[in-house]
Amino acid sequence: MRTKTLLLSAVALAAGLLSSQAQSNVYSANIVGYVTLTNAANQFALWANPLDSGSNTLSSLFASAPNGTLVEIWNGAGFQSSTKGFGGVWTTNLTLSPGQGFFLKSAANGTNTFVGSIVVPNGGSVTNNYTGGLFALVGSPVPFSDNLTGTNLNLNAAVGNGTVVEVWNGTSFQSSTKGFGGVWTTNLVIQPGQGFFLKPNAAATWVQTLSVQ
Repeated sequence: MRTKTLLLSAVALAAGLLSSQAQSNVYSANIVGYVTLTNAANQFALWANPLDSGSNTLSSLFASAPNGTLVEIWNGAGFQSSTKGFGGVWTTNLTLSPGQGFFLKSAANGTNTFVGSIVVPNGGSVTNNYTGGLFALVGSPVPFSDNLTGTNLNLNAAVGNGTVVEVWNGTSFQSSTKGFGGVWTTNLVIQPGQGFFLKPNAAATWVQTLSVQ
C-alpha cells in the first residue's frame, strides 16, 4: 500500500479513523464510505477487509481485479488460495469478513476500492477472540489508523507481554514484540485496510469501539 490519506470528513476525523500519514485513501460520511488500496505488480500485498460490503465475497470485493489475481487466506495452520480465472470466476469464492487479513497478488499494478459500512454503528463495539500461541492473519475491523499502543486500535490492552505482531513491507516481514511494561520493540502503525499477523501470548479478546462525537 503506498498512497496517502485524504481527509474529506470532519466526522471521520472525530472518530479517529484517519491519519495524514496513512497509506490508504479513506473517504467517509458518518460510518459509510470507501477505502482505496494499491498493489504493486507481481508482489504480494497484505490487506484486510476494512468495511462490510454486505456479501464480502471475492467476486464482490474484487470485481475489477484482472484475471489471474491470487488471494490467500490463513486458516491457522496453512494458506488457502483462490485465483480469478476466465470470465472473472474465482476457483473458490472466499468470504472475507471485516477485519480478516489476506494476501493478494496480481500481475499488474492495481487499485482496489472497498465500499461499504463500518462493521459497528456509532457507539457500538466489535469483539474478536484469538487463541494464545497461534498466528492469526487479521486487520482492524474498524478502519482506524493507529499505532499498537493507541486507544483507537485498542490492541495493546487486549494482549499480554510476549505477543508478536508482524507486518509485511512487500518483500519481507517486520516484527514487533510486546515486552516488559507493555512496551513494544517497535510501535508499528496499522493503517485502514492493512493486514498483519498477530500471535498473542495467551488467549486474547480484542474489543474496538466506534465513537463519533
